[in-house]
Amino acid sequence: MTKIEKLNVAGSEFEGICIGAPGGEGHPNMLVITGKKGYIMCGYLNIETAEKYGDAACVISGADFNEMLANPVKAVTSEGEKLGIAEGMTGEQVCEKLV
Repeated sequence: MTKIEKLNVAGSEFEGICIGAPGGEGHPNMLVITGKKGYIMCGYLNIETAEKYGDAACVISGADFNEMLANPVKAVTSEGEKLGIAEGMTGEQVCEKLV
């Protein structure tokens, strides 16, 4: 099941998209948080493809949107780096760059 949620992060609106266990029972959810300038994706998705298409994106693990906002960046595209996104930043800090 796919769920879309409006998220308020530091006073700015983002869209959270959750695809429930796309690989079947026992698999993690696929999560994406989108902003005006780019997005945060879970480890289920491919940073190399985001880089190939010139997306401002980063990878942050988490079982839900709250965990993604609290957890650190594990990988970032070159366009994301241009916005000031760096490994180790929290998802909440990244959102400030994606407004």
